[in-house]
Amino acid sequence: MATKQGICKNCGSLLVVDPSDELCECVFCDCVFPSAEAIKIFENPDGVEFPNVPQPKRDKSQARHVVTPVFDDVVEKAVKVDKAQNKETKVEKLFEISPDDVTTPKRVKIAVYSITAVCIAIILGISIPLSVIRNSHYNKMDKNIGNCISAAEMTVSTEADDGYATGYKLYGLTNNKLCLVSSKEVEEEQVMKAYQSFCGIRGEEYGYEASDAAHYYDGVVLTVYAPNGRFTIEGNKDGVNEGMIEHYVPEKESDSNTKKK
Repeated sequence: MATKQGICKNCGSLLVVDPSDELCECVFCDCVFPSAEAIKIFENPDGVEFPNVPQPKRDKSQARHVVTPVFDDVVEKAVKVDKAQNKETKVEKLFEISPDDVTTPKRVKIAVYSITAVCIAIILGISIPLSVIRNSHYNKMDKNIGNCISAAEMTVSTEADDGYATGYKLYGLTNNKLCLVSSKEVEEEQVMKAYQSFCGIRGEEYGYEASDAAHYYDGVVLTVYAPNGRFTIEGNKDGVNEGMIEHYVPEKESDSNTKKK
C-alpha cells in the first residue's frame, strides 16, 4: 500500500501516513492519533487549529507508527518525466533560437570582408578618376565663360568671391549646365548666342563636333536670370532652335494686388 501525506493535529507538521495503519505518529511532537484524521486535515486544513500541547513520554515497548514514504509506479513516473523533459528540450532547440546559437564561420567572415573591400576599391577606382577628369575639364572651360558672356553681350559679373564666381555657375556631371545672372534685361536672341557659345566651349574641350548633336547639344542646359524673367534652353539629340527657349516672367506685386481687388 502506498503512503499518503497528512498533517499532525497537534503541531501542524507534515506527516507520512500509512492508510492501512489505524494510527499515525508525529515524529516532531510524538502525538499519536488516527491516520484518517491526519489525511483529512491535509486535504482540507482550512479552519483547523493546532494546540501544540506537549505529549506524554511513550514507553519504548509501545508500538511505533512511523512509516517510510512509498510511492506507486516510481519507475514509470520517472520515465514519463524524463520523456517530457527531453521533448521540451527538443522543441526549445527547434523553435527558440537565440543569437548565441547562430555563429558565422571564419571562412564566411573573411569572404564577406574581402568582397566588401573589393567593391569599395572598384567604386573608388571609378569615381576618383571621373572626378579628376571632370575637374580638369571644368577648370579649362571656366576660363572661357567670359567669352560666352561677351558673345551674348550680357551684363554678367565674372568676379570671384572666395574662389567662386558671383555672376555665373558651371556645373553638371559633364559640365553640361551653365547658369548666368544678368543685371540688365536680355533678349531671347542674346540667350541663344550665349547657349551656342557655351556649347562651342564645351564641345571644343570634350572633342565634340556641332554635327554630333547627341553629344554637342543633348542635355546641355543654359539658364539666364534677368530683371525681365528667367530664360531656359536645353538641347536634345536633334540639335537646338529658337523655339526651345522657355521664358518665365514672374508675376508683379502690383498685378497680384489688382487681381485680388
